[in-house]
Amino acid sequence: MQRSMAKARKGSTPPSTVSRPALLVGGSDGEFRKLIHDLIAYGHRLDACRDAFAAIVGISGVQYETLMLVSRADGLSVGEVAARLHRSGAFITIEANKLAAAGVLEKASDPADGRRVLLRKTRKSRQLLERLAPYQVRINDVLFERLDARRFRQLRALARDLVSSGDRAVAMLDFLLHEAQAA
Repeated sequence: MQRSMAKARKGSTPPSTVSRPALLVGGSDGEFRKLIHDLIAYGHRLDACRDAFAAIVGISGVQYETLMLVSRADGLSVGEVAARLHRSGAFITIEANKLAAAGVLEKASDPADGRRVLLRKTRKSRQLLERLAPYQVRINDVLFERLDARRFRQLRALARDLVSSGDRAVAMLDFLLHEAQAA
């Protein structure tokens, strides 16, 4: 009988990638690794949908994300957009300038603080969003078809918490990279 390629060979089990008991099943990190791979795969699907939505209206993926954030606010600063998208302010400024040049967003001084630039939707952005909405509805309904209201609230809370933990982990990685390079 032929052995499965997936079956672990004696002595070939890699070291565990987590130590928290809640993430170990039967002392193994196998289920955790599966979760990571599933999250990455789903993230790729979300990226593909974002990029397709952006292509429908002729903008880039990050411009689409910026447009979606700004469209649901009465003016957001570049810094607020950058923080929400976990991007640098300089990068968002470049992308916002492209959207403003195309008439998709408007840049204006913040009346409360003239040093801040606010991004606002325009007539053109509203037209793009109206054109895009039927596609978004169909795709988002499929992307999240497995969620009822309770599971949606739970996922939203978990995602918010995981993003916060992810920010701390990336900051720690910077330190660990310097430590590893010095060793």
